[in-house]
Amino acid sequence: MMDIVISMGLVGIMLSMLGMGLLIAYYGSSKTRNVGFLFLIIGVGLAYYLTMEVTPWEEVAFWNGMLAFIGGIIGGIIGIIVFLIAIIKS
Repeated sequence: MMDIVISMGLVGIMLSMLGMGLLIAYYGSSKTRNVGFLFLIIGVGLAYYLTMEVTPWEEVAFWNGMLAFIGGIIGGIIGIIVFLIAIIKS
């Protein structure tokens, strides 16, 4: 059970680092772009670590937990986008 919790936490951190890194590297000023690239490198490093070292890929419970976690993240992102559209329209 602890493998699933740790893996889900690392996936959340990895997705956050990749998302923030892409946004900061693209939209940031010249000073903050380096931080964006650093976040991207950390995200890619965590992705490599998750796929090669840590995760128990053969367990069904792991995949069920990961699907629920990623579904929750996608649902949260869609909710935030709908909320922002509603605020912008009003």
